[in-house]
Amino acid sequence: MFSARIPTGRTLLFIILFLASALLFSSCSLPWQHSNAALANAPKPATQQLLAALQKNFRSVSAFHVVMREDNPGAATADKVQIRAATGDVVMPDKVKAQATVILSGQSVTVNLISVGDNQFITDPITGQWRVIKGLLDPRTLTNPDTGIISLVSKVQNVSQPTDDVVSGVPCWRITGQLDAKYLAFFTGGGVPAGAMVQTSACIGKADSLPYQVIVTGQAAVGDTAATARTFLISKYNENVNITAPQLP
Repeated sequence: MFSARIPTGRTLLFIILFLASALLFSSCSLPWQHSNAALANAPKPATQQLLAALQKNFRSVSAFHVVMREDNPGAATADKVQIRAATGDVVMPDKVKAQATVILSGQSVTVNLISVGDNQFITDPITGQWRVIKGLLDPRTLTNPDTGIISLVSKVQNVSQPTDDVVSGVPCWRITGQLDAKYLAFFTGGGVPAGAMVQTSACIGKADSLPYQVIVTGQAAVGDTAATARTFLISKYNENVNITAPQLP
């Protein structure tokens, strides 16, 4: 019965959309508009300038691609699914297409997920056929700039001043901060100790103020340890991505 696998779809959707936490630090210019040499000497902005650009410009982001990996994972319990790696595309405001490697019942399997508006679909890990899943979270509750991931920016504590860095050849500003894990519970499932803080590090492109890497370290979900780290590499902003519902058997 496929209904037994519904937690796989729920966890997968939430962790793929967790990559939208990368949008804690985003804006919408094009990275190739400036040379790397000029960017190397770019004046350092104040942290609040970066955060203000996020809140103003996030509404203009139409799509992005993300690659996620998990390091130092905790032990997966029998009733939980552990995400080891994922690759996906998000089209604002309500479309997601992703593939993930998960540990399910002690076995590593690959599943695909598509979410379009109110409709979510996942491939059966055994047959590979698409199935409909009911009751999943509407992606719009995460991508909405007023109520979703972007709203978490106001809750990040002890944010550092920017420092120089480079990610995938892109000059960027590195900032770090801490976030109470309880604010992530609506897509990680929660269950972490009260007051648990996760260390957040983001590298924000100097040319466009968009995030190119986000790392979250700490207990953000049941089974995590203090050393559990999730790294997100973000790219392909505002490209034309077509996500449609799959054909069902």
